[in-house]
Amino acid sequence: MSTMEAKRFASREEVLEGLKQDRCLVGSDLSGLDLSGIKLIGLNMKGADLHEANLTGAMLCAADLSEVNLSNAHLDGATMYGDSLRGANLRNAHLHAAKVGGVDLQEADLTGADLSESRIMGVDVTDADFSKVDTTAARAAGVSWSDAKVQPAELPAAMEPPSWLPKLLAGIAVALILMMIMRRIAGKRRSPAEKA
Repeated sequence: MSTMEAKRFASREEVLEGLKQDRCLVGSDLSGLDLSGIKLIGLNMKGADLHEANLTGAMLCAADLSEVNLSNAHLDGATMYGDSLRGANLRNAHLHAAKVGGVDLQEADLTGADLSESRIMGVDVTDADFSKVDTTAARAAGVSWSDAKVQPAELPAAMEPPSWLPKLLAGIAVALILMMIMRRIAGKRRSPAEKA
C-alpha cells in the first residue's frame, strides 16, 4: 500500500513534493509551517498536527481533517467546504473572514477561536465547544447552534440572501413560463398527421 508514513514535514516544498507521490497525510506533523494559499483537496489528514501552521487563504475542501490539531493555526480568509473536522482541536485558531460550508464540526473544540467576519453555512456543530469564541460581524445560515455543547456567547447574525437572488428567481420563473407557452404553441401548430 502506498500510503505516506506519518512523518514530520520541514517545509511547504516538502509537503507539495510528498503530495505528488501520495495523497495521505494521516498523523503527519505539519506544525508551524507556512502553507498560506495552499490547496488541500480530497486529502486524508486524519489526526495530522497543524498547530501554529499558517493556512491563511488556504483552500481545504472534501478533506478528512477529523481529530486534526489546528490549535493556534492561522486560517484567516481560508475556504473550507465539505471537510470533516469531527473531534478536531481548533482552540485559539484564527478563522477571521473564513468561508466555512458543509463542514462536520461534531465534537470539535473551538475554545477561544476567532470567527470574526466569517461566513458559516450548513455546518454540523453537534457537541462542539464554542467557549469564548469571537463571532464579531460573523454571518451564519443552516446551523443549529442549540446542538452545540457550548454555543458562542454571541451567535453569528443570520445570513441575508444576496440582493440579486430574488431577481434571478423571478427571471427563472419567467423563462419557465415562456418555455411552457412555446411548447403549447408548438403543439398546436403540429398537423393532424403529426399528432396521429
